[in-house]
Amino acid sequence: MPSMWMWSTSPNSWAHWKVNMVSGNGANLQLPRVLIFGYREFSHLVSSLLAEFQTRAEFRIVDSIVDSFADLSTHIADFSPDVVVSAGSNAAYLKSALDLPVVSLEVTESDIVEAVTKAAAVTDTILMISFNAEPRILPHLESSLGVKITYKRYRTPEEARETFYVLSKQPWGAVLGASFICGLATQEGFKSFLFYSRESCRRMLLRAIDTGIHHRDTKNSRALSNWIIERSPTPTLVVGHKGRLHQVNAAAKTDLHLGADLSLELADLIKPQAEPQPQDGECRINGQDWWFHRDRVDDGFGEPVDIYQLYRHKLQFGDSHSPDSYSPAVETDSELRYRSAAMARVMETVAGFSRSPSNVLITGESGTGKELVARAIHRDGPFAGGQFIGINCGAIPTELFEGELFGHRDGAFTGSRRGGRKGLIEAAAGGVLFLDEIGELTLDQQTKLLRFLQERTVRRLGSNKETQINLKIVAASNKPLRQMVGAGDFREDLFYRLNVFNIELPPLRRRREDIECIALFKLEYFLDLYALRVPAQALIDAVGPALAEYAWPGNVRELENVIERMVAHLTIHPDYSNLAGALPSIAPELFSDAVHEPLAANPRQRELQLVAQAMDEFHNDKQKVAEYLGISQTTLWRRLKQLSKN
Repeated sequence: MPSMWMWSTSPNSWAHWKVNMVSGNGANLQLPRVLIFGYREFSHLVSSLLAEFQTRAEFRIVDSIVDSFADLSTHIADFSPDVVVSAGSNAAYLKSALDLPVVSLEVTESDIVEAVTKAAAVTDTILMISFNAEPRILPHLESSLGVKITYKRYRTPEEARETFYVLSKQPWGAVLGASFICGLATQEGFKSFLFYSRESCRRMLLRAIDTGIHHRDTKNSRALSNWIIERSPTPTLVVGHKGRLHQVNAAAKTDLHLGADLSLELADLIKPQAEPQPQDGECRINGQDWWFHRDRVDDGFGEPVDIYQLYRHKLQFGDSHSPDSYSPAVETDSELRYRSAAMARVMETVAGFSRSPSNVLITGESGTGKELVARAIHRDGPFAGGQFIGINCGAIPTELFEGELFGHRDGAFTGSRRGGRKGLIEAAAGGVLFLDEIGELTLDQQTKLLRFLQERTVRRLGSNKETQINLKIVAASNKPLRQMVGAGDFREDLFYRLNVFNIELPPLRRRREDIECIALFKLEYFLDLYALRVPAQALIDAVGPALAEYAWPGNVRELENVIERMVAHLTIHPDYSNLAGALPSIAPELFSDAVHEPLAANPRQRELQLVAQAMDEFHNDKQKVAEYLGISQTTLWRRLKQLSKN
């Protein structure tokens, strides 16, 4: 049942009726909001019908004659209606004063007949005062019912009041009219009859609900369209027949450098003659790489149009709540995201090393982004014109290693590819060869690689021909190669060939400022992948404290896994307001005592605390602790000495 309440400060003051339609689980915010202005009899008549519409709209009744725009604005601002309902001069004034749709109660001949018949039962002298034109049925009613009906028309509430008080000096048996007239008549002791019927009011409410739904949908659609066209950061294009642009938004004009004539052909975006046209893909416009998504829709006239949305990179923003606390997230083509000074220093080093043709060795724990740094070196250096070829050295069996790297000639071995095969080194000629997890190579594999690094020539299996190759080598390892050299597990001469320039990537626990911006980037990616329309920043704000305190032994890769689990959870439980409460079940590792403890505020104390946690986790095995923390054993010894003094 609807809840209904009224308040009034005195018998003569305006009475305010508010009717909130409430379903079993609370107010439905999707229902249209109907604001009703009436007066006494009209308000009571309408309110008696509202229970029929409790599941279709939310209503508020203001029992008043509206004659002040200030009062009207207060009610509009407080309730935010989708449609306004009233009758007579009230409705006429509201239509002139509001941009909102106003539905007026329509008095029918049946209503007049019913009201006059009721009045004729008690008197034969009837005064009818109305905002509407004189009903043509009145002479017929006079003759058939044997009554005398005097009809007077008014235009405003003030005119209605004056007309009534002039005529009230005569001895009328009954007064007919709208609720305002009936109220005046009752105050002067006349019998009054409202010529609004329940059925007319019911039809009025049905029209109001339909009008409110249409207005709300139109308003929301217009707001969304305006946002897409004027404010959306995503370039959007509407493309018609033969790839001609019909419309573009402001972001497309700016980012694609379009003039007023929209002269860009779709052929510059994607080949329109390709059938079937892809829904998603890559394209290049004005020297920039884009990823597009296409939707085909009907233009409303039976013709198909394509809507293209273009994405260059996932956008990252600084924390709008505390803009002075740290710098905005840095965004690069290699998808590196960081705010920390530690990563800023790394990227400054990358920029310098990229310009040199010499080899680079990247060290750091698994999941710290070594390949992304390697790609940045490729992109910003003199070998950017060639390919970036990545090899996971731990994934190539020893017996296939030589063939993968150096290739083979036709007929080099049984089952070899006809015509021969180019090796990965040749494929990377003029570009960058990325040797990931190089510490996994066996000594035999290291020897074969060393020969290429010394000679810079390749001889395919089964061939005597040497081919000169010019490329840049970038190697990466999560193992302590220098210690492996000392243990005889890694060739010293290969180590020094690779370690011309060295870049050490700090683990995520040593650059906690980067956790939020990386998490936001990954979250936006997975929300898009899972087609969820959820505010990413709101989710990060909710789970940020838990993410910030965790040690992240798996670094960015582990963070990515946790973020994807969160998004997968949201596909089943779309109410994201309880995401923080569900986090212990989604990612219980974040709440493990071994790796989830409040960290000291002082950076040096945090570092020592992490050392202590690692020593406990690895049972005082200093070599494992050093590898885990990504520091040398000498540095670890110094940290332990500091801990012993605390």
